[in-house]
Amino acid sequence: MTARTPGEAVIWNRTIPRSRLFDALSLILPTGESFVIATIEEWQRGAGGCASDALHAEVSRLIREERAHQRAHDRYNAALIKATPGAAPAAERAKRVTDEIAKCSLTMRLALVVAFEHLTIVLSREILAHPDLLPDDDSAHSRMWRWHAREEIAHGHVAADVAAHHGIGRARNSLALGLAATFLSLDVLRCWWALCRCDLRSGFSGWRLARDTGAFLVQGLPSFVRMTAGVLGHRPLKASFPGA
Repeated sequence: MTARTPGEAVIWNRTIPRSRLFDALSLILPTGESFVIATIEEWQRGAGGCASDALHAEVSRLIREERAHQRAHDRYNAALIKATPGAAPAAERAKRVTDEIAKCSLTMRLALVVAFEHLTIVLSREILAHPDLLPDDDSAHSRMWRWHAREEIAHGHVAADVAAHHGIGRARNSLALGLAATFLSLDVLRCWWALCRCDLRSGFSGWRLARDTGAFLVQGLPSFVRMTAGVLGHRPLKASFPGA
């Protein structure tokens, strides 16, 4: 395999399977962030003076930070699609799924926002606390993901506060978490495989891909177990602000 093989060029996280996992996440994040922003903004317009000033301020911060994340991942994805054109259809499929979810009622969408934010926080804590998934090597990719993770954790309570203000109960939150985990898992796997297929077509060794994937599953098992426990142990948060 020559040095120009795209499969070699995209190895920024030790191996192709590891790199492509985060590439796949990046492909679906902008549309997910659009969903979060649109849903929270709709709630904020309707909440009026019923919510506390503190909650409104935190909501505005969440929206501002989510837009910054979206811009960063749009740049990331533009470079990714330029290097790997097969990434574009995968991103489009993720957008179609999100468009379907956006047809739900505001109450269900808010519950899904809480669920998606919780899943993002679980991943963010794993990224920052352990090197199994993403090394802290001061690369541009690592810095971007760690910046994103820190901000997600910092504003992670806001969606739960909004849901509490809206009166969303435990049952709906649990249902939304199950749906969100299913949607996210399937989308990431689809995007990951689409990217890996591009690498295989460009000349990357199928045997090496299988070997590296197996090694990743074994080495990343502690991370996957911790994240699964974090998802299954989720309890809806109580409002952080008086009068929220």
